[in-house]
Amino acid sequence: MLKNWLLIGGIVASLFNSSVKAQKLNGVYAGAQLYNSPFNGMQINYYSVYFRPDGSYTDNMKSRTWRTDVTGKYSVSGGMVHFVYEKDNETYKINKSGNLESTQGIRHTLNKVKPITALPAAAYERKSASGSGGIGTNTPYVGAFSSDFLFFDGKGNFTTDHSSVVGIAGETATGGSIGGKFSNDKSAAGTYQLSAGEITLKFNNGKVEKHSLFYSPPAEQDMLVMDGDFYFRKDKEELAKERPIKSKGKVSGNVASSASGSATGKDAGSSKSTLSAADLVSKLRSNYGGNAIDKINTVKEKSTITGNMQAVAITDITAKKFRLEIRQGQTLLMVKQSAGADSWQWVKGSKTPLAEKDKKEMELSLYQGIMGLHKSLNSYLSSATVTESKGDRLLTFFVNGSKVIYLVDTNNSLKANAYTIAGTPNFSVYRNFLTKDGITFPSVTESSDGKNKLTITTTDIEFNPVLTADTWKAP
Repeated sequence: MLKNWLLIGGIVASLFNSSVKAQKLNGVYAGAQLYNSPFNGMQINYYSVYFRPDGSYTDNMKSRTWRTDVTGKYSVSGGMVHFVYEKDNETYKINKSGNLESTQGIRHTLNKVKPITALPAAAYERKSASGSGGIGTNTPYVGAFSSDFLFFDGKGNFTTDHSSVVGIAGETATGGSIGGKFSNDKSAAGTYQLSAGEITLKFNNGKVEKHSLFYSPPAEQDMLVMDGDFYFRKDKEELAKERPIKSKGKVSGNVASSASGSATGKDAGSSKSTLSAADLVSKLRSNYGGNAIDKINTVKEKSTITGNMQAVAITDITAKKFRLEIRQGQTLLMVKQSAGADSWQWVKGSKTPLAEKDKKEMELSLYQGIMGLHKSLNSYLSSATVTESKGDRLLTFFVNGSKVIYLVDTNNSLKANAYTIAGTPNFSVYRNFLTKDGITFPSVTESSDGKNKLTITTTDIEFNPVLTADTWKAP
């Protein structure tokens, strides 16, 4: 439902010498920056930087020589940090907690994290997205969501794992399709050793890897930062929902379908289905609420976005009005509203007309997910073309020239949506379905344009809330 970005995290290579009056920094910081447009226009940029007392810094934590690499210089004065990127300058304010608050763009915070001296038994997950091919090339567009897992037993042993969901789309708005699959790579295991700001992984096959490693404790972000990548701790219940379960050589779980390998860049292959679109829509409606879906007129959904930001999405189905509010703590950062002629964007006190692309993306949200099964909306879906691809069914249709696809598995469960605007595909994968007022909906949505990914977790949803004129006012 969303898609833009913020900033999380913080790292410290050696503990930050905490004092707002300090003239130098000594540590690693990290964050995840929210930028651009919501509703599958949102993007995130994870960022980590190591500040040294000599006034130099590096933002390449993947380098084996990160301790000495120099990206640029910085200075501290008047409680502000000024440092120079390769292309432009940026200034951060040092807050009372010693974290760095941005002073430009959509507000975000670089939080400090700590070197690790011991690892308890725990599981961590890194989520990412990638894409290739498509517009301007001779190959189909391939987009993939993937998760890398790290498991530590607290006794010096580790295992790793990987899973992915893959989508394939044609190059133009009128051709091509998407396919999906969930696969697990063979697990790898070994032992690990910790040193100041680093971890050494010794695999059972003899391979040895050294990585920079810091962490943010459970009371804060509850994550590891390895080579500048963010791994968030998962409890057993979360892991059981998000990670497929291996059993007798097969893959099962919320998004499981084919246990085959990763995408090759070629179309997954599709054929016409013996099931009609109307029949498939009927089965989907039965699975996710049936007539209860049709009783929805308005929706108010509260969500969290990875990186300590909150979102409120408001939808009026009859009036076809949409509003998205993004906050960090008590601070309102952004509002986007699509309501016919009254469509606008508000960012940090400045109100401007809503871009046509953002307006179209917000309007297309009505025709995706559980909402798209609503009787007043599913005439497009009921007339869709149905094809089969790698065991899944694809329902393909067009809304005002924009291609929309439902990806449905053999159990008639909704796995994902995709859509194209001006030939550019976007994917949303659904996880962790919950039921309220007779309606079953995904509590976790992962959206991507193939290069950037956003994870949205629903914290509260209200069906048919009363909306007034004040609901749609600008801040």
